[in-house]
Amino acid sequence: MFPVAIFIGGPTASHKTEIAFNLQSHFPSFIVNSDSMQVYDQLEILTNRPIKKLREKYDCNLFSYTKYPDMCNVGSWQKKALSTVRKKKNKIPIFVGGTGLYMDSIINNISKIPKVSTAAKRRVDYMFKKFGINYLSKELKKIDEEYSKKLSPNDTQRIIRALEVNLSTKTSLSEWHKMEKNRIFKKVIYVVVKTEREKLYSRINQRCDAMINLGVLEEVKSFLEVKQKLEHPIHKSIGLRQLTRHIKGINSLEETMTEFMQETRRYAKRQLTWFNNKAKKAVHLEGLKIKDYVLRELKL
Repeated sequence: MFPVAIFIGGPTASHKTEIAFNLQSHFPSFIVNSDSMQVYDQLEILTNRPIKKLREKYDCNLFSYTKYPDMCNVGSWQKKALSTVRKKKNKIPIFVGGTGLYMDSIINNISKIPKVSTAAKRRVDYMFKKFGINYLSKELKKIDEEYSKKLSPNDTQRIIRALEVNLSTKTSLSEWHKMEKNRIFKKVIYVVVKTEREKLYSRINQRCDAMINLGVLEEVKSFLEVKQKLEHPIHKSIGLRQLTRHIKGINSLEETMTEFMQETRRYAKRQLTWFNNKAKKAVHLEGLKIKDYVLRELKL
């Protein structure tokens, strides 16, 4: 068991990363990316990764480490995260991101699931190609309604994973997650960044505009030239569909940006809902209050 870890969650544009950078000047620490899209080596601007210079300055880990079209899931990320913690055991890890499931896998130490059989993978892949994701979503609901309720009907990666696990192990993901766990950290400091909705939406709009100036259209064009794997999670990156339609001449830039901002706001709303309902061990605080709270908890 490790002594302590800090978790900073919250919706996109809530300044989570900036808060983590600020904390680093007060005690020996390192950052662990906990965002499911920022683990990939593509679409750095669109997924709003800190620039490489800042990642190096602030000892940021698990950004851009998965080469497209390889895929990352909660289990493989958890394994990488814990390996990083072991290597840097004399520093305090600060987990930062908007993917609550990733942080939850560390805080609650989701049970390690045995390797899925090749036969199960082939069977689910066959069903996906023949019947589509809506069919698989309904099948998952039949065998693991509890887990299916946590997922969007279009969450291809997690639906497929849940079906593979069930076929291979004869045990649902919900049951695996309930199995006895050992705590990883003796003390967990878990904070969700609380932001007024209007302020958050204004930041989102500004961020979307800024991405254009940073070259996101050129980034997406380059990505589209790579051999595509459409079932890959990165194709669900917020804004990718809208920007692609503009690049193909379907929508004007003005229409594209309106839709991009709307989709990002909807995504932030979903994140807020998740953290409000699922982050039971978290304290919800405004950004300016987080540093003092963490330092008090660390007794620094």
